[in-house]
Order: sequence, then structure tokens, then C-alpha cells
Amino acid sequence: MREGICTEVLNGDTIVLDGGHPKLRYSNVWAPVLDTPLGRAIMERNKELVLGKAVQYVPNGHIHWDNESIVAEVYVDGLWLNQELRFWLTGRVEAPQWIEGIPGPENTPERQAAQPQSP
Repeated sequence: MREGICTEVLNGDTIVLDGGHPKLRYSNVWAPVLDTPLGRAIMERNKELVLGKAVQYVPNGHIHWDNESIVAEVYVDGLWLNQELRFWLTGRVEAPQWIEGIPGPENTPERQAAQPQSP
């Protein structure tokens, strides 16, 4: 396990540590973008949890698509931040809604093929 002090919170799922550590992207946490109310809210929650604190992390062997951060399991004071932030999001994210033209449960190719066609 590696350790550093969190010096910056970039968003709801990415932080910066001191001492030359790479940026950390929480594994399996997909925070909304910052220009949304929920994106700003999860960033604030992330700041409450980690900013200025000693952070322990275990890289999972992946590099994030930005090629600047590593994907890791992240801990502060024994709290598993990945799980904490996923749980935090769970009660706040609305159920997905299907947009017309995008396959949903009622609009799959199989169901469309089974429906009678109009003459």
C-alpha cells in the first residue's frame, strides 16, 4: 500500500497527492461531470473526505484513459473511499431513462421483430 497527502481534489473521482505521486482515479466510481449540480456535490463530498489528509492507495494495474492518472482503491483513516462514494451516489442518481431511438427494454431488436408490422 502506498501513501501520500491529498493536496487537490479535481472532481468526484480524481485526486492529487503530494510528493510526486500520480493522480489517483478511484476504481469503479463514475462521478457526474463538474458542470452539473451532482458533479459539484460529489466533488465537495470528496473534498470533505480527503483534502489535506493522509491517503493510502493500492493501484489496480490500470492507467486511466487520460494517461495521467492511475486507477486505484483509495483509503483514508480506514475508510474505503471507492465504496463510500459509490454509496453516496446511489441515493442521489436517478434511474436511467430511455431516450426515444435508443434501445430500451421495450425497444430491443427482438421485441421489434416480434411486433406485428403495419401494412
